[in-house]
Amino acid sequence: MAEQPKPARPTSSEWARPLWLVFNIGWYVALSLVIPTCIGYWFDRPEKFNTHPILTLVGFGVGTVLAFYGLYRILRRFYLEQKEQEKGKEPK
Repeated sequence: MAEQPKPARPTSSEWARPLWLVFNIGWYVALSLVIPTCIGYWFDRPEKFNTHPILTLVGFGVGTVLAFYGLYRILRRFYLEQKEQEKGKEPK
């Protein structure tokens, strides 16, 4: 039987890019949820509008929409870059 060649070891840039993507997504989602929710909570205080918990929930809803939209954009860009990279690696 023919021995299969060992796959080449991935370079640091090949594994660092997906790792950075995961780090970036985590911070993006966390901040896009926390910041609008805190703004809503701040407006809900008795000194402001005293509408507790309506604006907090509105802020959380806005943050959720922002998080999903940003996640879609980040993952789509990563997918297109990976697709372009695979197209360049195909043997001719």
